[in-house]
Amino acid sequence: MRIIKTSRVLGTVLAVLMATVLPGPAAPAQELAAETFTIVMLPDTQYASEYWPEVFRAQMQWVDDQRTARNIKYVLHVGDVVDNSDQLAQWNNSKSAMGLPTDDVPYIIGPGNHDLDSTTTRAATRYNTHYPRSTFTGLPSFGGTYPANQNDNTYHTFTAGGVDWLVVAMKYAPSAAEITWANSVVSAHPHHNAILVTHAYQNGVTKDTNGTNLWTNLVSKQANFRFTFSGHYVNAGVITQQGTNGNTVHQIQADYQNASQRDPNSFLRIMTVDPNNKTLDVKTYSPFLNTYKTDAANQFVLSNIDLIPPAWSTIVDNTTADRFTASANWGTSTYSTQRYGADYRFADPLSVSDPAWYKVNIPATGTYQVAVWYSANAGYNDATPYIVVTPSGNQVVNVNQRANGGKWVSLGNFTLAAGDDNKVGVSRWTAGTGYVIADAVKVTRIS
Repeated sequence: MRIIKTSRVLGTVLAVLMATVLPGPAAPAQELAAETFTIVMLPDTQYASEYWPEVFRAQMQWVDDQRTARNIKYVLHVGDVVDNSDQLAQWNNSKSAMGLPTDDVPYIIGPGNHDLDSTTTRAATRYNTHYPRSTFTGLPSFGGTYPANQNDNTYHTFTAGGVDWLVVAMKYAPSAAEITWANSVVSAHPHHNAILVTHAYQNGVTKDTNGTNLWTNLVSKQANFRFTFSGHYVNAGVITQQGTNGNTVHQIQADYQNASQRDPNSFLRIMTVDPNNKTLDVKTYSPFLNTYKTDAANQFVLSNIDLIPPAWSTIVDNTTADRFTASANWGTSTYSTQRYGADYRFADPLSVSDPAWYKVNIPATGTYQVAVWYSANAGYNDATPYIVVTPSGNQVVNVNQRANGGKWVSLGNFTLAAGDDNKVGVSRWTAGTGYVIADAVKVTRIS
């Protein structure tokens, strides 16, 4: 069984004049629909590895069979892969089911207490022997581990549903040093939607001491966390909370382990993300039995899943082909060494509608920072009007081009509509004196 790699003023009178003499914004273009995709969560497989390996194999065979139809992007194992870490047969049964992580659907594991050599020392030598770091480094999604040469704690990244994802898997009862590492990883990926996978976090709708520690010192602090997944307790539940940055985090727990009966051990979670409707559809299914758990704790839909768009930025220079337009009244100069690129454009101030325009193709409606680059000089204009075309109308920001030259200067954050009809302009219509400069514009997505 194969499990393949996936791998941004003028006064009131002038503003009114601008709105009347400049072209108004076009209707927002329709955004392209993002793909719906699935993540599979494997709760504790310890007794399947010990007594019923056929159940474990059926789960992962189903993943392989369904990966195209359901667009399965990742498998998240919440730990307790085996029941007894000193039993070779259990590790072999698990590996026979899981396959190598360089196969069709990548997976990540948050080692549980039963996977450790000792819950006192939290050593994971046996786990690292059977699921070593080296077997994951070939994944395009592989990010890194802690400690650096072990697979105790690890992070992977992937793209699905039109956004970027970060999965951080942490072993049972993370230490302060491990939490510090995880914070550094999440902080380094601010445009990724972060998921925490760990073994013991909550019992149904109540956090345990590990969950409270992780929430307080990691999850609630990072603005890009969206989900946590855990097992450990034979229960199922969801806790939805806002972090300190206002982001909503859905904390989801499930475990069906049973040492005396085969069938409860065969259930897994099918979690389908619909970025367009902002939902997470959760179903609990047994491939071995071909049946679902349909009670409210095991089949539900979470709404208002607010996903972070991928980082996006673009620069339009005055020489960018088909992206910059200006009349013959705008001259070309290489006088200042503060210029962006080969040259820049200049014009005398005049009360006419003769702006130089930068055309920017916006990928999706959102909030963008607009920054401008110009050469500064004591003889240049001290009130240059920059025009930002937004869905609600043209917004004008004055910039003193006698200062802060040779670097990006922010005009602020603006709502821009998806499509190729968005523009940033540099106007000559100003009460200021001195040349008006048009050089380059940078637009960066904020949210």
